[in-house]
Amino acid sequence: MAELDFTPHPILKPPTAAEQLWLLENNHEGLLELWQEHERLIALSKSDPLRHGFNLTSWTRIREMLAEYNEVLVLGGNRAGKTAGMGKLCMEAVTQQTDGHIVMFSQNADTSIKVQQAAMWEFMPKEFKKKTKSIEGYINFSMQNGFTGQSFIFPDTRTRVDFKTYTQYSNNHTILEGFEFGFPDLGDHPQNIGIVNDEYLGDASLINTQRFRLATRNSKLITGFTPIDGFTALIADYLKGAETLETKTAALLSGEQVPVKQYSVERDAGICYIHTDENPFGGYERLSKDIAKRSREEILVRAYGVPVKSVTTLFPLFNKNVHVISELPEISKATHTVYQVIDPADARNFFCIWAAVDKAGDVTILREWPDRETHGEWALHGEPKWKHGPASGKLGYAIRTDVKDYSYVELFKEIEAELGVEVFERIGDSRFMAREHDNQDMFSDFAEMDMDVVPSDGRMESSGIQMLDQWFAYNPNIEVDSVNRPKIRIHESCGNIIDSVVNYTPDGKKFEALKDPIDCLRYLRTANGGEGPEHYDASVFNIKQQTGGY
Repeated sequence: MAELDFTPHPILKPPTAAEQLWLLENNHEGLLELWQEHERLIALSKSDPLRHGFNLTSWTRIREMLAEYNEVLVLGGNRAGKTAGMGKLCMEAVTQQTDGHIVMFSQNADTSIKVQQAAMWEFMPKEFKKKTKSIEGYINFSMQNGFTGQSFIFPDTRTRVDFKTYTQYSNNHTILEGFEFGFPDLGDHPQNIGIVNDEYLGDASLINTQRFRLATRNSKLITGFTPIDGFTALIADYLKGAETLETKTAALLSGEQVPVKQYSVERDAGICYIHTDENPFGGYERLSKDIAKRSREEILVRAYGVPVKSVTTLFPLFNKNVHVISELPEISKATHTVYQVIDPADARNFFCIWAAVDKAGDVTILREWPDRETHGEWALHGEPKWKHGPASGKLGYAIRTDVKDYSYVELFKEIEAELGVEVFERIGDSRFMAREHDNQDMFSDFAEMDMDVVPSDGRMESSGIQMLDQWFAYNPNIEVDSVNRPKIRIHESCGNIIDSVVNYTPDGKKFEALKDPIDCLRYLRTANGGEGPEHYDASVFNIKQQTGGY
């Protein structure tokens, strides 16, 4: 019997050489049948991948989450098989459910044809991989131009699939009006898919429009995203406060547990992570060698699809695992010097922070006001920009008032008593607080109430932002320790500050609502002539107090 050549396959493994030798000597017919079945399964998986292809574990997770939630965000690493998985799920729905309508969005016409439409054609049942025209269906595909008319109707089920681009929506926001996507009478079924977005980089406007189109048929929304360059405000909205439901061991991160399933509290949606090592057809061995020595953040993104920074962030090294702390340090006059920074406004509450500087010059942001837990978000992502949230709504506080419940001075003292600190210096917005009213300014208002506030440094915002970014700097490629560490850390209670650091960029008025917490950090960073706040021993603190300041 001639030697049998088993075709190499990443999933189907042939018998070992020793096993083949034993079968050849003891059951050569059995060896032949084994070889024939091996080759048959491979041939079937190529000719008809929808029915006979190999299902990846990660795709099963997407199915499970579609059974639980109306929206599923799919985050994938490089070559993880995200687009192919979404394509197979859609083709299963197309071929098994009747009278449906699915729309699939891609970045532009080129990626729609070469990536998204090609994936759908890959899973088209083999008997329909030809020009098909009937009263109830139409399929015509070419590798050069994709589906004719950028759509097809599957004859057996009368289900229609349209391919759109985000550019089309940007040019005409009415392209979805009048349509109902999904399958009639299918209800909360995992195959009731209405809309699929692949690599969506935009804001929430398209997604919000899509939700209205899905409501009538109670159908599902799938959005895929690869966070190579960071995450957008929309993705951040899904991830905010997400609850991890299931994790998996990350081989490239020394066994660290990384998420595979999360629940988005903000969107009542599922978040599914697609790992590169779960796709045996994606060249994982080579990719793992390429990124194994990269930083933890890059490995998280490229191998496990875990976003680590905002696309537009001004502080790219900011990492919640590094910069956000859950416990405050023990603070005394001997160990820390405490500062307060005030960013006032006419139409909203003042935004304030309290910070402690230790002998090494390291800064800890202790508290924010208005804090998120008590007053809610300072900024909310809206359409088409960030807008001020409930925490910014004026609560009626004033400076020169004897009514303690509405006195900023009494509020500040109360917060400092809770923290158990005495403030060495208070810093206020030099421009806004210098504006005159009733023949004096806000600095004078505070002074009248026996609370001294000094003007912030007046340098350009861009300069202050660059200086602030230096505080966040550390080497992400090596372990954080007593030497390799950032100069600033933020307590986890300061949720509005953390949100602003993650999302802020000075893009006209679009990010204006996030600016106030950043301004406070910037004024703190540029204090002391740009050197930053200093630590002073108790004797200096006492001298300053005796001269009338805090």
